[in-house]
Amino acid sequence: MNKRERGELIVECAKRLFVRKGFHAVTVSDIIEEARVARSTFYAHFPGKMEIFELLTGRFAAILLNAIMGINISRAGEDAPLSAQIREMSVGLVEAIEHNRDLALLLITAPLGHDDQFDRSVSDFFSKILAAIRQLLVEGMEGRTIREFDPDIISYVILGSVKQVLLQWLVYGEIGDIRAALDNITEYTLFGIASPAPAGRT
Repeated sequence: MNKRERGELIVECAKRLFVRKGFHAVTVSDIIEEARVARSTFYAHFPGKMEIFELLTGRFAAILLNAIMGINISRAGEDAPLSAQIREMSVGLVEAIEHNRDLALLLITAPLGHDDQFDRSVSDFFSKILAAIRQLLVEGMEGRTIREFDPDIISYVILGSVKQVLLQWLVYGEIGDIRAALDNITEYTLFGIASPAPAGRT
């Protein structure tokens, strides 16, 4: 096993422990025991467990951002309707989360208020997602494919809705088939909860 492979082994073992026990309950000694490496080997790769957590969240953020930024809502039109683009993006996010289910669970259930550095790391992760959502909204407004509103407020609303859907799907099991729910999620994202106006009324 070369140095890179040993480093990845440590990361994977730490991730398993973070998910199983919670970040705060895991010690460096736990990770060393799980990975079956010497303490000197661990510290040759990482200063501590926080650096592993930040590496994991950085990788996960990059995957999600790639899915989010894969659409261009400012160019939505007949050839690529906005609803189809949002659904395609949603499918990409679902696939990314399915392949990183443990990290998603860790982040959406992370207990805050115990460690300032951990709190900042979680906050930075969600700030990156918020910034990507906001960028899409601004591009859509500039391209006149979506109506004008405060992009900061609506990005909070969208992220909050996504986090709750993930809780119901991954934690509580209330959403059995997430893909079957994507049409409802897309419709809500585009039109909210207002009923269509009756014919002849605006």
